[in-house]
Amino acid sequence: MNSTIQIVVDNDFVRQLAMDEIKRIFKGVGEGTWWDMKRLEIETCRKRDWLLENILLNPNFKKEMSQITNGCDGGRWMIRGPEMKLFLDKHFHSLNRRNTEIPAISKEKRHE
Repeated sequence: MNSTIQIVVDNDFVRQLAMDEIKRIFKGVGEGTWWDMKRLEIETCRKRDWLLENILLNPNFKKEMSQITNGCDGGRWMIRGPEMKLFLDKHFHSLNRRNTEIPAISKEKRHE
C-alpha cells in the first residue's frame, strides 16, 4: 500500500512570514545609518520596481533623492536611513493612494 502526501506551499504566505520575521529582527537593530535597496524594500513593503518608479527616480523627488541617496553611483543604491524614514513619513499618503498621480519613468532610466 503506497500513500501519497501532497504539500501545497503558498509562496506569498511564505514570503510574508519571512518579511514579518525580518521586520521583527530589524526592530531591535534600530534605524540604521545607511540602507541598501533590500532594506528599503523591507521598510516600505514595496518591490524594487515600484521604489524606483515612484520614489528613487521620480522627477518630483529628484532634489530630495539627491540629498538622501547616492543615485546608484557605483552600481548599488545606498540610502541615508534616517533621512529616508523622514521622507517616507512625510509622503506616506501621497505614495500610498490607489490612484497615485506620480508620473511613471521609462525602464531605460532605471539603475541596477
